[in-house]
Amino acid sequence: MTVERQAELHKEIEAFMDRYNEAFVSGTREDLQALVHLPVIYVSETEAQVRDRYPFDPERMRESMGFHHPETETKIVHLEETRAHLMIEGTRHREDDSVIESIDSFYILHKHDGDWGVSVFSGIRGAR
Repeated sequence: MTVERQAELHKEIEAFMDRYNEAFVSGTREDLQALVHLPVIYVSETEAQVRDRYPFDPERMRESMGFHHPETETKIVHLEETRAHLMIEGTRHREDDSVIESIDSFYILHKHDGDWGVSVFSGIRGAR
């Protein structure tokens, strides 16, 4: 892969993650579900789950936790034309910027029919 093509793919992944984070901050479960390839694999604390629906409701999370915005650092660990592995270190904050929790995640994205989407993800709360 050329350096130029790698830079283009990085921009695609960054744009995708911006849409994903925006859906998490102000969208609905359906908004997030539009950004995954179903079925999606969610690796929980105890098992890998094959889900036909996005497993979390961001509206409920915002209401119950007071979640307002994240601070994240995304590292692309592996990148191909149709697959990317991401490590995301994040902190969830309330509107006053107080910390709710840290969560470190691993995502696998695939590109199908020209669109990136999450195929597999797992997060660990309090990892830092």
